Amino acid sequence: MNKEEFDINQELEQMRQDYADLKERFDKQQIVNDYLMQKAMTSDVRRLFLSKKSVPAGIALTIVAVVLCYVQGFDWWVPLAVIIFGLIFFPGVLWVYKDIREDEIYNGDILSTTGTLLKFKKRYIALVTGICIYFFAFVVAATVYMTSLTISPELMWRRGIIIALLCVGTLALEYISARRLLKSCDDIIQRLQMKEDDQQ
Repeated sequence: MNKEEFDINQELEQMRQDYADLKERFDKQQIVNDYLMQKAMTSDVRRLFLSKKSVPAGIALTIVAVVLCYVQGFDWWVPLAVIIFGLIFFPGVLWVYKDIREDEIYNGDILSTTGTLLKFKKRYIALVTGICIYFFAFVVAATVYMTSLTISPELMWRRGIIIALLCVGTLALEYISARRLLKSCDDIIQRLQMKEDDQQ
């Protein structure tokens, strides 16, 4: 073997070694990326199902709100409005989560899971829109009703402020929750599409 062949063999061996190192680093990076993607997916799925899991707490808060209405001496229609809200909202949440399960997001067919999540998004947006319309109608009705009463301005203002705070607080919480939930839903859909692309 002459010097030229020896140099070529040396270069080939070096290239093989570089390729092996590069492949090993790529495989490790792929494992890290898969782990990070799975961790992010788990976090998004947990956030996605938070509304469903918080239904019992929401029912308890609704009961507390009804009791507070009676303690504060509100007219009968105020606690009734809170009860009607609960009767619309909580079954609405169950309707939104119909046909969607955590294990299917991880292990189900990518195409059908993506379709289910898109359907979930539409239902959730419809529910949030319904809540906003309900609160708008409630505030209008409350304003009209209270201005027609013959009560002291101080009492009217106190009740008006409590009603406004309840409505604004609920809508603010719903807005923050909806933004985070819809973002999680979009992120899950995006990851599922990336997973599908990798499989092709």
